[in-house]
Amino acid sequence: MQEYDRDEEYGKIFSYQRDHVVETSELTLPFADDVGGTIRGYRIFTACRTVNKKIFRLQDHLDRLYRCASSIYMEPPLPREELRSVLEDLIEKNFQESPEQDLHIEVIFSGGLANDGLKPSGQGAHLYIAVKQLVRPVSELYEKGVVLATFPHQRMWADVKLLNYVGAVLAHRTVVPQHSAFDVLFVDPDDRRTILEGSTFTVFFVLSDRIILTPPLNGKILDSITRRVVLEVLEPERDLEVRETPVSLDQLSSLPEAFLASTTRNVLPVVRIDNHVIGHGSPGPVTKHVMALFDTYLASY
Repeated sequence: MQEYDRDEEYGKIFSYQRDHVVETSELTLPFADDVGGTIRGYRIFTACRTVNKKIFRLQDHLDRLYRCASSIYMEPPLPREELRSVLEDLIEKNFQESPEQDLHIEVIFSGGLANDGLKPSGQGAHLYIAVKQLVRPVSELYEKGVVLATFPHQRMWADVKLLNYVGAVLAHRTVVPQHSAFDVLFVDPDDRRTILEGSTFTVFFVLSDRIILTPPLNGKILDSITRRVVLEVLEPERDLEVRETPVSLDQLSSLPEAFLASTTRNVLPVVRIDNHVIGHGSPGPVTKHVMALFDTYLASY
């Protein structure tokens, strides 16, 4: 078996561990003084990327991260503006080393509980910033689209970005290989019909009259930053209307197009869900238009 070479994956990329910079290949999350994060799962994060050597929509990511911390009564490790400064300095250091390499950044708040269990420690969570090279899907997936497999699951505290992906892991061991799928699409475990969100993405569907549907922010899905951007770039489009409304698997036969949106994938066409082919089984004109709008926004960011 070939050994996993961390240096080959990460190269000379820098991350942040609590209060100092480390090479990503050496980043660790210590156990002894963070039982709350390591054993109790008391961790949140946000995943972002760089565009034109800046963290894309950093203010949105910080807003959501600190809101998530407040939602679960976690004391952040740093005030917001101090964290912004740490992030900007870290990104600058990375671009000095590799100026042409786009980055994927995960900002993690971990722990803040007493080591005897579940009680607050009176101290803030620990800070970790994991940085690696941004890897996007191959171009063929944007040209041909991807397949999603459905799985009945709703994330715990769905409007909080917790570091718990057990539902997605189970789906990738079951329904994803069964359908030769790219990823998983969660449906409401109560009715097994209402579409929620993907493992790490938001979904959109196109009606024949050029209305775009996307699941609402009703506490059952995450307030995705990329979702916000899609809504913003579509707002000036007078011939397209976006409706934030529940979407059911029963509607798939009447939906000619679908696409997903996420930090690392931007806008990616969806051409099949389980055994149901979406439209003609290829990216449609509205999806291509949204992809172009999104790419234009990125280029001008």
